[in-house]
Amino acid sequence: MYINSENLLPKLEGQAFGIDIEFSNNRICLIQISDGKEIYLFDPIALNLEQYMREFFKNDAIKIFYSGAQDLKWLKNEYQIVVNNYCDLKVLAQKEPDLSLIALWKKYCGVQFEREDKKRLQKSDWFARPLTEEQLFYAALDCKYLVVLREILLQQYTEEEQKSIHFSTDLKEPKLLRYLKKQLADNQDVLLPQKIYRHIKFQEPFQTDDLKVIGLIEQLTKKHHQDYQEQKRQRFLQFQEKFTTHKPVYSNCRIYSLSGQQLCCCDQKKISWYVKNGLGEYLDEKSIKLNFDPVCEFDEKEMKFYNEERSNRCVICGASTNILKYQIIPYMYKHYLPNHYKSHRAHDVVILCARCHEKASAQQDKKRAEIAKLYEVPLQHYGEEKLVVDKLSHVLKKYESLTKAGKHFDMMQYEDIRNQFKDLIQLPAEFDKQELTKINDKLKKELKNSHGEAVVKKLDTDEKIEEFIMIFRKHFLSSMDPQFLPKEWAIDHRFKRNFGEKSVYYQKEEQNDQNKQDIQQMDQQLIQK
Repeated sequence: MYINSENLLPKLEGQAFGIDIEFSNNRICLIQISDGKEIYLFDPIALNLEQYMREFFKNDAIKIFYSGAQDLKWLKNEYQIVVNNYCDLKVLAQKEPDLSLIALWKKYCGVQFEREDKKRLQKSDWFARPLTEEQLFYAALDCKYLVVLREILLQQYTEEEQKSIHFSTDLKEPKLLRYLKKQLADNQDVLLPQKIYRHIKFQEPFQTDDLKVIGLIEQLTKKHHQDYQEQKRQRFLQFQEKFTTHKPVYSNCRIYSLSGQQLCCCDQKKISWYVKNGLGEYLDEKSIKLNFDPVCEFDEKEMKFYNEERSNRCVICGASTNILKYQIIPYMYKHYLPNHYKSHRAHDVVILCARCHEKASAQQDKKRAEIAKLYEVPLQHYGEEKLVVDKLSHVLKKYESLTKAGKHFDMMQYEDIRNQFKDLIQLPAEFDKQELTKINDKLKKELKNSHGEAVVKKLDTDEKIEEFIMIFRKHFLSSMDPQFLPKEWAIDHRFKRNFGEKSVYYQKEEQNDQNKQDIQQMDQQLIQK
């Protein structure tokens, strides 16, 4: 029965109720309650159910959920409801070989339901109205058999066991810690699983001292939050130690043309390269004079930028210690841009301190997510290559766990993967953990870069490329508000540049041009034949 009007609200009476909740758009969207006979689907979007549900959840009837920790959290956050006489069916099912609700439906209720369909419906939009027939069917099914399943599962326990079964499992501390850290990392309010109730002694079966439980949750949450913050601090210090420097990044050496015009400030390595290749000679230890005039032309504004000395300090806050380079245009895109847009791009590489680098990277991640939507290219790759990575990762992890435990690993699992993807990738005939790990790491790297390559392919004109570059320059300015950028730094800084004959990029372009000519000649020869 679908309840979307006050005159339809039933009087819920009974000793036990099966309950489930659907959540979307940061709010409760459907509450399903069954007494084992009737099923009620309450619509909290159409009705104000706060007082009604508060009265129901505080009565003495047993409230049966399946893995209901998240449901308890939603009820507490949205309705300030604390559930009395809470029962977790998943904890009751711990003697079953398969604890999943789908397995329990099939074994005891004769109901067949596909896991993929359950996952899909769980993640569907429960806020939208009207709900689909498929959603309503699934919502009713989720609570329909909870009462009868509780009665069946209780028969597996003695009376003494029933007194503690809700509140004791073999949860190991590391798993609990990982659970907490994941929620804390996702900035979620933490409500621990029902399994932590083993820390509390209860006077009667199925009677929970909710205030005591909530107090414990808050206490553990605070402690683990402090631990998480300390671990986060340690990770930052490790990053700072590994990637930053106290030495000057810019040496501010100078290059002059044959005619005596200053061309740019650069590092020591660059002026050494010119001298080593016979293209210039030292005027002093930090400046050289070229034996030619460059072919590229700079306007006055560009000359000012390249001749400006760079300060060895963070362009955002001005800090001069623990500094490192930061790419304003993310490497995942820049790597695939044409050479004349990415070579020697000093303009789009700035100095940041470790703390500002952390903040700027987080802001850049948000912009990449926007780019993914704007260009309709997902950040994550979901093709067959991703499937190979997922399955290989699973097999390698399983192999390591079993080997560590001294158990046998079924090589047929690897053989199945090898045969399934033989047309996509050539995997070794024999299982070799080291070789497969290398292959998997390589695939992961390629998948990570596939988004950037796909986006750049859509930038098929110089105009589009320049517009794309300006998106990230503007974003850096607006999100980080840098106070110490070079005076001549500009959003519309010149994009293209030419290359001298000695430049590796010039040689690549020459080779590309030659390849194009060869292909055209071959096409002409084929046409003539």
